[in-house]
Amino acid sequence: MTTTDSRNDTADARPYSTERDASLDATFDALGNRDCRVLLWHLADSDEAVVVDDLVDLLADEATLADEVRLRARLHHTYLPKLADAGLVEYDADRELVTQREDSEFEELRPVVAEFESADHPVSLNTLFDLLADVRRREAVVTLLAHGDLSLPDLADEVAVAEEGEPLTRIDADDVLQVYLSLYHTHVPKLARAGLVDYDQDDDYVALTDAGRDLESPIRSFCDGDD
Repeated sequence: MTTTDSRNDTADARPYSTERDASLDATFDALGNRDCRVLLWHLADSDEAVVVDDLVDLLADEATLADEVRLRARLHHTYLPKLADAGLVEYDADRELVTQREDSEFEELRPVVAEFESADHPVSLNTLFDLLADVRRREAVVTLLAHGDLSLPDLADEVAVAEEGEPLTRIDADDVLQVYLSLYHTHVPKLARAGLVDYDQDDDYVALTDAGRDLESPIRSFCDGDD
């Protein structure tokens, strides 16, 4: 495997799995659910804590009583804990009160989310956030945006360099192989299924599709803080 980018010696390269990486993973995972985004928009427009009953009403939309019971359970056990774990809200389960955190990632991402939702794109916002909810996959996408196409070994080299913050010559070959295998088995196939890349497994070659190029602006905006 050989690297094709001068980023080997980038001064501000940072190690993989930093607190920032984990925060963005959790944020994108939460934002990949439309109901969670609806909750965040509502909380962002509220000047004080919101009771869970109001959030049930917000999402119910003519639901039956049984549906509302299930929705309340989903809020308590899934949506609100996920948003709280991502640092997007403060959730007092005992008092059933929810407040958006003013320092949350969502405040920075709101304009980009709004712009994305107002335009037509080749993938849904749910799908895009699901793709971005893994730091290694984010790095692979950003690398492909810079190059357009790469052999999978070269892509693995680039991602390994970004993760380790070291020149390729200083990274253990087994660590690079682990990156390659995860791209081969998991991340690149997922990007291909979403239509963002073409993947020729026989030739071990990855190329952005037109859909992937069309998403460059929102992807870079969402990932800007991760660079």
